[in-house]
Amino acid sequence: MVYSPADIASLLNVKESTLRKYSLLLEEFGYEFSRNAQGQRWYSDKDVSVLKRFMSLKQNGAMSLKECAEGVYLWSKGSDVTLADTTQVTPHNGNERHNNDITPVIQQEMISMRELIEEQSKQIKSLYEQLGRQNTYQEERDRVLLDTIEQLRDAVQDQRKEQLLLDEKKPEQSIEEKPSLWNRLFKK
Repeated sequence: MVYSPADIASLLNVKESTLRKYSLLLEEFGYEFSRNAQGQRWYSDKDVSVLKRFMSLKQNGAMSLKECAEGVYLWSKGSDVTLADTTQVTPHNGNERHNNDITPVIQQEMISMRELIEEQSKQIKSLYEQLGRQNTYQEERDRVLLDTIEQLRDAVQDQRKEQLLLDEKKPEQSIEEKPSLWNRLFKK
């Protein structure tokens, strides 16, 4: 597993420029970090342990930065050189911190992130399903509305036709049904 400089700087609670400085010091003594195609450093779990060891030696205050870098480099190569006890470190803020392997912490963070991503994926899927149901409902509603409008239009057209037929028949019926004045007067 590899991590970006920003991830490691955040994890170690240092600025990226400080991380770069520490990395350069370690490289001066032969420690090698992985690099991408652009030449940027990428950090492994082992690198995180080395950097934590370097920081704990630095915070102990008994060694210069170069001595810390050399000692950590030798430690990383499995040298018999004895390093200062770094199981407990007191950072500048006064909180007690333990120099445990960072891998379980990162793995727990990854698990938490995966769970969060899965939950968000479920929520997004649910929203898409709701949108799909709403679209289906709206399409059905629109179809029913258009059918109703078409039926009303047809009914209005039929009424107009009937009215036209009635209007055409009325003048003929009224003439035939009403006897003329002459007929009314003389046929009685």
